[in-house]
Amino acid sequence: MVKVKVKKKLKGFELKVEFSSKGMTTALFAPSGSGKSLTLKAISGILTPDEGFIYLKERALFDSAKGINVPPQKRKIGYLPQEYGLFPHLTVLENAKFGEKRKGTAEEILKRLKVWEIKDKYPHQISGGQKQRTALARALAAEPELLLLDEPFSALDKSLKEELYKELKGIQREFQIPVIIVSHDIDEVFELSDWLVIIKEGKSSQEGEPHEVFFNPKDPETANLLGQKSLIEGVVKEVNQFTLIKLPSGKTLKCRKGEFKREDKVFISILPFSVALSLEKETNKVKVKVLSVKEGREIVKITGIFEGKEIELHLPRSLRPNFNIEAGKEATFYLSAEQIPVIRRNNEEES
Repeated sequence: MVKVKVKKKLKGFELKVEFSSKGMTTALFAPSGSGKSLTLKAISGILTPDEGFIYLKERALFDSAKGINVPPQKRKIGYLPQEYGLFPHLTVLENAKFGEKRKGTAEEILKRLKVWEIKDKYPHQISGGQKQRTALARALAAEPELLLLDEPFSALDKSLKEELYKELKGIQREFQIPVIIVSHDIDEVFELSDWLVIIKEGKSSQEGEPHEVFFNPKDPETANLLGQKSLIEGVVKEVNQFTLIKLPSGKTLKCRKGEFKREDKVFISILPFSVALSLEKETNKVKVKVLSVKEGREIVKITGIFEGKEIELHLPRSLRPNFNIEAGKEATFYLSAEQIPVIRRNNEEES
Protein backbone atom coordinates (compact mmCIF):
# COMPACT_ATOMS: atom_id res chain seq x y z
CA MET A 1 0.00 0.00 0.00
CA VAL A 2 2.86 2.37 0.82
CA LYS A 3 6.26 2.22 -0.89
CA VAL A 4 9.08 4.34 0.45
CA LYS A 5 12.69 4.71 -0.64
CA VAL A 6 14.22 8.00 0.46
CA LYS A 7 17.55 9.57 1.35
CA LYS A 8 18.04 12.78 3.26
CA LYS A 9 21.29 14.24 4.61
CA LEU A 10 20.93 16.40 7.68
CA LYS A 11 23.55 17.92 9.96
CA GLY A 12 25.18 14.96 11.70
CA PHE A 13 22.57 12.48 10.50
CA GLU A 14 21.61 10.66 7.32
CA LEU A 15 18.19 9.15 6.70
CA LYS A 16 18.20 6.19 4.33
CA VAL A 17 14.91 4.32 4.61
CA GLU A 18 13.32 1.82 2.27
CA PHE A 19 10.23 -0.33 2.82
CA SER A 20 7.19 -1.64 1.00
CA SER A 21 4.24 -2.12 3.33
CA LYS A 22 1.97 -5.06 2.62
CA GLY A 23 -0.36 -4.48 5.56
CA MET A 24 -3.07 -2.11 6.71
CA THR A 25 -1.05 -1.01 9.75
CA THR A 26 2.70 -0.57 9.41
CA ALA A 27 4.85 -0.03 12.49
CA LEU A 28 8.16 1.85 12.29
CA PHE A 29 10.08 0.42 15.23
CA ALA A 30 13.35 1.86 16.48
CA PRO A 31 15.02 3.47 19.49
CA SER A 32 14.83 7.24 19.93
CA GLY A 33 16.87 9.28 17.47
CA SER A 34 16.85 6.63 14.72
CA GLY A 35 14.81 8.53 12.14
CA LYS A 36 11.27 7.23 12.69
CA SER A 37 9.69 10.67 13.02
CA LEU A 38 11.78 12.02 10.13
CA THR A 39 10.39 9.21 7.97
CA LEU A 40 6.83 10.26 8.82
CA LYS A 41 7.68 13.87 8.03
CA ALA A 42 9.04 12.84 4.64
CA ILE A 43 5.88 10.84 3.86
CA SER A 44 3.64 13.73 4.96
CA GLY A 45 5.58 16.24 2.86
CA ILE A 46 6.89 18.32 5.77
CA LEU A 47 10.43 17.11 4.99
CA THR A 48 11.64 16.92 1.38
CA PRO A 49 14.06 14.03 0.70
CA ASP A 50 17.21 14.58 -1.34
CA GLU A 51 16.30 11.66 -3.55
CA GLY A 52 14.04 8.63 -3.83
CA PHE A 53 10.30 8.05 -4.00
CA ILE A 54 7.14 7.77 -1.90
CA TYR A 55 4.05 6.07 -3.32
CA LEU A 56 0.63 5.69 -1.71
CA LYS A 57 -0.96 2.77 -3.53
CA GLU A 58 -0.18 3.77 -7.15
CA ARG A 59 -0.16 7.52 -6.50
CA ALA A 60 3.24 9.24 -6.45
CA LEU A 61 3.63 11.65 -3.54
CA PHE A 62 7.33 12.16 -4.20
CA ASP A 63 9.60 10.90 -6.96
CA SER A 64 12.88 12.73 -7.49
CA ALA A 65 13.54 10.96 -10.80
CA LYS A 66 10.21 12.19 -12.20
CA GLY A 67 10.29 15.62 -10.61
CA ILE A 68 7.20 14.91 -8.48
CA ASN A 69 6.76 16.49 -5.05
CA VAL A 70 3.09 16.82 -4.06
CA PRO A 71 2.53 19.60 -1.48
CA PRO A 72 1.59 18.37 2.02
CA GLN A 73 -1.95 19.77 1.85
CA LYS A 74 -2.62 17.81 -1.34
CA ARG A 75 -1.27 14.45 -0.25
CA LYS A 76 -4.52 13.44 1.51
CA ILE A 77 -2.61 12.34 4.59
CA GLY A 78 -3.70 12.67 8.21
CA TYR A 79 -0.72 13.34 10.49
CA LEU A 80 -0.80 13.07 14.27
CA PRO A 81 2.52 14.39 15.70
CA GLN A 82 3.86 13.47 19.14
CA GLU A 83 2.64 16.69 20.75
CA TYR A 84 -0.74 16.45 18.95
CA GLY A 85 -0.41 19.91 17.34
CA LEU A 86 -3.74 21.27 18.60
CA PHE A 87 -4.45 24.97 18.15
CA PRO A 88 -4.55 26.45 21.68
CA HIS A 89 -7.00 29.24 20.71
CA LEU A 90 -9.57 26.79 19.27
CA THR A 91 -12.00 24.56 21.15
CA VAL A 92 -12.05 20.79 20.81
CA LEU A 93 -14.82 21.00 18.21
CA GLU A 94 -13.11 23.82 16.32
CA ASN A 95 -9.85 21.85 16.26
CA ALA A 96 -11.66 18.76 14.97
CA LYS A 97 -13.39 20.81 12.27
CA PHE A 98 -10.13 22.25 11.00
CA GLY A 99 -9.68 20.70 7.55
CA GLU A 100 -13.02 18.88 7.75
CA LYS A 101 -13.97 17.56 4.32
CA ARG A 102 -17.69 16.96 4.82
CA LYS A 103 -19.90 18.94 7.20
CA GLY A 104 -20.85 16.92 10.25
CA THR A 105 -17.90 14.49 10.04
CA ALA A 106 -16.03 16.07 12.97
CA GLU A 107 -19.07 15.83 15.23
CA GLU A 108 -19.57 12.16 14.35
CA ILE A 109 -15.95 11.27 15.06
CA LEU A 110 -15.82 13.22 18.33
CA LYS A 111 -18.83 11.22 19.49
CA ARG A 112 -17.23 7.99 18.32
CA LEU A 113 -14.06 8.84 20.24
CA LYS A 114 -16.07 9.76 23.36
CA VAL A 115 -14.94 13.39 23.58
CA TRP A 116 -18.14 15.09 22.41
CA GLU A 117 -18.95 16.18 25.96
CA ILE A 118 -15.79 18.36 26.06
CA LYS A 119 -16.35 19.91 22.62
CA ASP A 120 -16.41 23.48 24.00
CA LYS A 121 -13.22 23.18 26.05
CA TYR A 122 -9.78 24.39 25.02
CA PRO A 123 -6.63 22.21 24.83
CA HIS A 124 -5.23 23.53 28.14
CA GLN A 125 -8.44 22.42 29.88
CA ILE A 126 -8.37 18.75 28.85
CA SER A 127 -6.26 15.69 29.67
CA GLY A 128 -3.54 14.11 27.56
CA GLY A 129 -5.85 11.30 26.46
CA GLN A 130 -8.52 13.78 25.46
CA LYS A 131 -5.97 15.82 23.50
CA GLN A 132 -4.90 12.66 21.70
CA ARG A 133 -8.50 11.81 20.73
CA THR A 134 -9.15 15.37 19.60
CA ALA A 135 -6.08 15.33 17.37
CA LEU A 136 -7.09 11.96 15.98
CA ALA A 137 -10.59 13.27 15.28
CA ARG A 138 -9.13 16.25 13.40
CA ALA A 139 -6.95 13.94 11.29
CA LEU A 140 -9.88 11.64 10.47
CA ALA A 141 -12.31 14.47 9.69
CA ALA A 142 -10.18 15.35 6.67
CA GLU A 143 -10.95 11.84 5.29
CA PRO A 144 -7.32 10.98 4.58
CA GLU A 145 -6.09 8.14 2.39
CA LEU A 146 -3.28 7.45 4.88
CA LEU A 147 -2.96 8.11 8.62
CA LEU A 148 0.44 8.79 10.22
CA LEU A 149 0.70 8.40 14.00
CA ASP A 150 3.91 9.45 15.77
CA GLU A 151 4.09 7.56 19.09
CA PRO A 152 0.45 8.45 19.82
CA PHE A 153 0.11 6.34 22.98
CA SER A 154 3.51 6.83 24.63
CA ALA A 155 2.29 9.26 27.31
CA LEU A 156 -0.88 7.33 28.23
CA ASP A 157 -1.46 4.84 31.03
CA LYS A 158 -2.02 1.16 30.29
CA SER A 159 -5.83 1.11 30.62
CA LEU A 160 -6.26 4.16 28.41
CA LYS A 161 -3.84 2.72 25.85
CA GLU A 162 -5.83 -0.49 25.63
CA GLU A 163 -9.07 1.47 25.20
CA LEU A 164 -7.57 3.56 22.41
CA TYR A 165 -6.10 0.49 20.72
CA LYS A 166 -9.67 -0.82 20.37
CA GLU A 167 -10.90 2.55 19.10
CA LEU A 168 -8.13 2.74 16.50
CA LYS A 169 -8.84 -0.78 15.26
CA GLY A 170 -12.55 0.00 15.04
CA ILE A 171 -11.94 3.24 13.15
CA GLN A 172 -9.62 1.46 10.76
CA ARG A 173 -12.17 -1.25 10.04
CA GLU A 174 -14.89 1.34 9.50
CA PHE A 175 -12.93 3.80 7.37
CA GLN A 176 -10.47 1.33 5.76
CA ILE A 177 -7.56 3.74 6.17
CA PRO A 178 -3.99 2.39 6.07
CA VAL A 179 -1.95 3.52 9.07
CA ILE A 180 1.76 4.02 9.66
CA ILE A 181 2.54 4.19 13.36
CA VAL A 182 5.84 5.05 15.03
CA SER A 183 6.51 3.06 18.20
CA HIS A 184 9.29 1.86 20.46
CA ASP A 185 6.97 -0.50 22.35
CA ILE A 186 7.19 -4.04 20.93
CA ASP A 187 3.94 -5.10 22.65
CA GLU A 188 2.17 -2.17 20.98
CA VAL A 189 3.62 -3.24 17.63
CA PHE A 190 2.15 -6.74 18.04
CA GLU A 191 -1.16 -5.34 19.25
CA LEU A 192 -1.70 -2.94 16.35
CA SER A 193 0.39 -3.72 13.29
CA ASP A 194 0.45 -6.34 10.56
CA TRP A 195 3.70 -5.09 9.00
CA LEU A 196 6.89 -4.16 10.83
CA VAL A 197 9.85 -2.06 9.69
CA ILE A 198 13.00 -1.95 11.82
CA ILE A 199 15.02 1.28 11.61
CA LYS A 200 18.51 1.56 13.05
CA GLU A 201 20.60 4.73 12.99
CA GLY A 202 18.57 6.24 10.17
CA LYS A 203 18.53 3.12 8.00
CA SER A 204 15.82 0.50 7.54
CA SER A 205 17.33 -2.90 8.33
CA GLN A 206 14.50 -5.44 8.23
CA GLU A 207 10.80 -5.62 7.40
CA GLY A 208 8.03 -8.20 7.32
CA GLU A 209 5.11 -9.53 9.32
CA PRO A 210 5.75 -8.81 13.02
CA HIS A 211 6.00 -12.47 14.08
CA GLU A 212 8.37 -13.28 11.21
CA VAL A 213 10.67 -10.40 12.07
CA PHE A 214 10.55 -11.07 15.80
CA PHE A 215 11.36 -14.76 15.50
CA ASN A 216 13.91 -14.29 12.71
CA PRO A 217 15.98 -11.19 13.54
CA LYS A 218 18.71 -10.69 10.98
CA ASP A 219 21.44 -9.85 13.51
CA PRO A 220 22.08 -9.61 17.27
CA GLU A 221 21.52 -5.84 17.27
CA THR A 222 18.02 -6.30 15.87
CA ALA A 223 17.33 -9.06 18.40
CA ASN A 224 18.37 -6.74 21.25
CA LEU A 225 16.22 -3.95 19.85
CA LEU A 226 13.24 -6.35 19.87
CA GLY A 227 13.85 -7.05 23.55
CA GLN A 228 15.74 -10.31 23.14
CA LYS A 229 18.51 -9.98 25.72
CA SER A 230 19.45 -13.58 26.50
CA LEU A 231 21.71 -14.52 23.58
CA ILE A 232 23.91 -17.60 23.79
CA GLU A 233 26.46 -18.46 21.15
CA GLY A 234 26.45 -21.76 19.36
CA VAL A 235 27.27 -23.62 16.16
CA VAL A 236 24.80 -25.17 13.70
CA LYS A 237 25.16 -28.96 13.62
CA GLU A 238 22.18 -29.86 11.43
CA VAL A 239 19.08 -28.35 9.83
CA ASN A 240 16.03 -30.57 9.39
CA GLN A 241 12.63 -30.03 11.01
CA PHE A 242 14.55 -27.84 13.45
CA THR A 243 17.92 -26.13 13.54
CA LEU A 244 20.14 -28.19 15.84
CA ILE A 245 22.62 -26.00 17.72
CA LYS A 246 25.68 -27.15 19.65
CA LEU A 247 26.09 -24.98 22.74
CA PRO A 248 29.36 -24.14 24.57
CA SER A 249 28.75 -26.99 27.06
CA GLY A 250 28.47 -29.47 24.19
CA LYS A 251 24.71 -29.86 24.67
CA THR A 252 22.59 -29.82 21.50
CA LEU A 253 19.43 -27.73 21.46
CA LYS A 254 16.54 -27.90 18.98
CA CYS A 255 15.66 -24.40 17.74
CA ARG A 256 13.55 -22.74 15.04
CA LYS A 257 14.24 -23.87 11.51
CA GLY A 258 16.11 -21.28 9.45
CA GLU A 259 18.28 -20.70 6.41
CA PHE A 260 21.50 -22.02 7.93
CA LYS A 261 24.14 -24.57 7.04
CA ARG A 262 26.39 -26.82 9.11
CA GLU A 263 29.09 -25.06 11.14
CA ASP A 264 27.46 -21.62 10.84
CA LYS A 265 28.28 -19.57 13.93
CA VAL A 266 25.08 -18.27 15.50
CA PHE A 267 23.38 -17.00 18.62
CA ILE A 268 20.27 -18.57 20.06
CA SER A 269 17.77 -16.37 21.85
CA ILE A 270 16.15 -17.73 25.01
CA LEU A 271 12.79 -15.98 25.20
CA PRO A 272 10.92 -15.63 28.51
CA PHE A 273 7.78 -17.26 27.07
CA SER A 274 9.55 -20.30 25.57
CA VAL A 275 8.62 -22.58 28.50
CA ALA A 276 6.55 -25.67 27.64
CA LEU A 277 4.76 -28.05 30.02
CA SER A 278 6.48 -31.32 29.14
CA LEU A 279 9.15 -32.99 27.07
CA GLU A 280 7.87 -33.63 23.56
CA LYS A 281 9.48 -34.05 20.15
CA GLU A 282 9.41 -30.27 19.67
CA THR A 283 10.80 -29.33 23.11
CA ASN A 284 14.16 -29.34 24.92
CA LYS A 285 14.83 -30.45 28.48
CA VAL A 286 17.23 -28.03 30.18
CA LYS A 287 18.64 -27.44 33.66
CA VAL A 288 18.71 -23.89 34.97
CA LYS A 289 20.40 -22.59 38.15
CA VAL A 290 17.67 -20.41 39.64
CA LEU A 291 18.79 -17.01 40.93
CA SER A 292 15.44 -15.48 41.84
CA VAL A 293 11.69 -16.11 41.65
CA LYS A 294 9.30 -13.17 41.47
CA GLU A 295 5.66 -14.08 42.04
CA GLY A 296 3.58 -11.61 40.00
CA ARG A 297 -0.19 -11.25 39.71
CA GLU A 298 -0.36 -13.09 36.37
CA ILE A 299 3.22 -14.19 35.66
CA VAL A 300 5.95 -15.85 37.71
CA LYS A 301 9.33 -14.47 36.61
CA ILE A 302 12.33 -16.74 37.05
CA THR A 303 15.88 -15.44 36.65
CA GLY A 304 18.55 -18.08 36.25
CA ILE A 305 21.80 -19.19 34.68
CA PHE A 306 21.89 -21.38 31.56
CA GLU A 307 25.07 -22.07 29.60
CA GLY A 308 26.85 -19.45 31.69
CA LYS A 309 24.40 -16.70 30.71
CA GLU A 310 21.64 -15.07 32.72
CA ILE A 311 18.18 -15.78 31.30
CA GLU A 312 14.62 -14.93 32.29
CA LEU A 313 11.71 -17.33 32.00
CA HIS A 314 8.01 -16.59 32.55
CA LEU A 315 5.36 -18.97 33.81
CA PRO A 316 1.63 -18.26 33.90
CA ARG A 317 0.57 -18.38 37.56
CA SER A 318 -1.88 -21.17 36.73
CA LEU A 319 1.08 -23.42 35.79
CA ARG A 320 3.15 -22.61 38.89
CA PRO A 321 2.16 -25.83 40.75
CA ASN A 322 3.67 -27.90 37.92
CA PHE A 323 7.19 -26.60 38.62
CA ASN A 324 9.48 -27.10 41.59
CA ILE A 325 11.38 -23.80 41.63
CA GLU A 326 13.47 -22.35 44.44
CA ALA A 327 16.15 -19.66 44.37
CA GLY A 328 19.65 -21.07 44.73
CA LYS A 329 18.68 -24.50 43.39
CA GLU A 330 18.67 -26.14 39.99
CA ALA A 331 15.34 -26.51 38.19
CA THR A 332 14.23 -28.41 35.10
CA PHE A 333 12.42 -26.63 32.29
CA TYR A 334 11.16 -27.66 28.86
CA LEU A 335 11.75 -25.08 26.13
CA SER A 336 9.78 -25.06 22.89
CA ALA A 337 12.03 -25.26 19.82
CA GLU A 338 9.72 -22.98 17.84
CA GLN A 339 10.16 -20.29 20.50
CA ILE A 340 13.98 -20.23 20.26
CA PRO A 341 15.18 -17.95 17.43
CA VAL A 342 18.54 -18.54 15.78
CA ILE A 343 20.52 -15.46 14.80
CA ARG A 344 23.50 -15.40 12.47
CA ARG A 345 26.71 -13.87 13.82
CA ASN A 346 29.95 -12.85 12.19
CA ASN A 347 32.95 -15.08 12.74
CA GLU A 348 34.68 -12.38 14.74
CA GLU A 349 31.62 -11.53 16.81
CA GLU A 350 31.72 -12.43 20.44
CA SER A 351 28.82 -12.89 22.83
